[in-house]
Amino acid sequence: MTLTATITKDRRTATATFPVTVLERTSGGTLGAWSFEGDLADSTGALPAATVTGARVDTTGGAVSYVEGVHGQAVHLDGASGVRLPDGLISGPTYTVSLWLRPDALTQFTSAFFGARDANSWVSVVPKGHDGVGGSTMVWSGSAWYDAGTGVQIPAGQWSHVALTVDSGDVSVYVDGVQRFTGTGFPDVFTTTTGTFAVGVNWWDTPFAGDVDELSVLGSALSADEVAALATR
Repeated sequence: MTLTATITKDRRTATATFPVTVLERTSGGTLGAWSFEGDLADSTGALPAATVTGARVDTTGGAVSYVEGVHGQAVHLDGASGVRLPDGLISGPTYTVSLWLRPDALTQFTSAFFGARDANSWVSVVPKGHDGVGGSTMVWSGSAWYDAGTGVQIPAGQWSHVALTVDSGDVSVYVDGVQRFTGTGFPDVFTTTTGTFAVGVNWWDTPFAGDVDELSVLGSALSADEVAALATR
């Protein structure tokens, strides 16, 4: 980019231009981004398009549609289908997941975003958590169990922004740009390059019914200010 500085004093004006290289915030960068503008393409162009699943992450036969979203269009999930993201999307102990959700219904254990090394080691963004967190929106990890309850539940029929940041065991969960949970000792799940990732489905639970928009996955842990900026409509 070019930085231009202009100084004016009395009737005299001086202008200077400086070429500036803006470095990437961290080496992680954006791993994948989906705006769901009528398709399941990765907005960065670096990854293959996501695919439609059935009611489980490893099944087929489902269908998705597109509706008005937070920005442009959003993908609509009918409660019997999901979206399978490219394998190996996250590989490491530091990452951010950011997405907008508008649930049609709230069911316990349902995954809005799901990532797993295998069936025994996984991370799930859950709009309605289990009774142990009072049904609040949470990030859940098993089977080295970790409950990151937010103390609030996102409403059905309205857009809410949810974000998860993990930095080598330090975890924060945000709802609408506000940090609702922070903790340590979060499990290091994504230790391979072959992990399974999905929107709206996992291997066990009721699929998500509602709309999803502006999903971003980064290889760095964003700051609270950066998450708040993503949560601005």
